[in-house]
Amino acid sequence: MKFCPHCGKQLQFEHAEICTGCGCRVNTRFSTSNRLVAVILIAIFAVLCIIAAGIFQIFPGPAEKTTQNLIDPVITTSEDSSLFVTWTSMDDWSTWEHSASWSGKMAGPCTELGPRIVDGHGEYGTNVSLYAGSTEASVWRTFSDPSGVGWNTLTLVGSLSASDVPTGRWMKIEVNNNVVFSSDATNVPPGNGIVFTIPVHFPQSKNVKVKISNGQDPAWGGSPFKMGYYSMRLSLEKNVGT
Repeated sequence: MKFCPHCGKQLQFEHAEICTGCGCRVNTRFSTSNRLVAVILIAIFAVLCIIAAGIFQIFPGPAEKTTQNLIDPVITTSEDSSLFVTWTSMDDWSTWEHSASWSGKMAGPCTELGPRIVDGHGEYGTNVSLYAGSTEASVWRTFSDPSGVGWNTLTLVGSLSASDVPTGRWMKIEVNNNVVFSSDATNVPPGNGIVFTIPVHFPQSKNVKVKISNGQDPAWGGSPFKMGYYSMRLSLEKNVGT
């Protein structure tokens, strides 16, 4: 015979699981087994969580994009094709062509002045002795952009020798046979005997012929009319109207 462990009443059946007297479970074998299975399942789940956490640390996913990533500037690797020219030695004049002329009644010798280097910069012009007349000096050279992109801006740093008649002291810049700058010494630039910086624009081209001229009209006496050449830059600028 078997009795209920809770109330002591005799069970009606040998394998009864519920006591009819108190209603309590008397067969604990099944309950204990269920609890054991639950404990095992919880342990397995905990082990799997630990393993998963370790794998996530070893193989992290892609990092989140932050606001900083979105506003960082784009870095370009394209090279600047600007060309910078200076006149610091006679070698810098070797690739330039030049010409000088004068007209009118000569009072004495008239000669070409330069090209030469004076105080660390280039110089070219004429030294004329005229009763009345005019004079002009020009230098020119063709440049090619090896990148094939080309340029659309020229920036020249130079100076015109001072004149007693600044309205007749002039200079001109031509690019590919088109005049892109022309003025006299009453305007700045170029000014009368001062260093100037002149930026000019032209249609983009990978082959650029630059011609720089200066002169005096009228010209008289025994005066040198020369131009100082400091530097020149060919560049490709954005948003340039030509």
